[in-house]
Amino acid sequence: MSKVIAVFGAGTGLGVSMARRFGREGFRVALVTRRKDRLDALVAELADEGVEAAAFSADLTEPAQVPAVVNAIRKRFGRIDVVEYGPVPAGQSFTSATKLDAATLKALIPLFLLTPVEVVQAVLPEPTIPQAETAS
Repeated sequence: MSKVIAVFGAGTGLGVSMARRFGREGFRVALVTRRKDRLDALVAELADEGVEAAAFSADLTEPAQVPAVVNAIRKRFGRIDVVEYGPVPAGQSFTSATKLDAATLKALIPLFLLTPVEVVQAVLPEPTIPQAETAS
């Protein structure tokens, strides 16, 4: 069974690049983002390139949605071997440190702190495959 990468925040930039690269290496790909309609087109593109992929919809600003989406990925693929977490909110641009204030940071805490913690907690129980022992 081939390995699985779950790409959280599978947009048009880094997320799709990671999906393509890992797909070329034989990984099956779980794409996670809020807009499933956009993902369906990406799944079709990856299929044309010979990559097995599936789309999963979740709002990553809502940490409580993580267990359900991780369970859906496991139900479809059986496992998760690699996680890539790189969502970028629509309309979000770089904020320089001199302009960063508490209100801006507070709004980003769920997406960039709480949800990644939930992803790690949901994926950590993944069973590991024992490595073959090497002869000394």
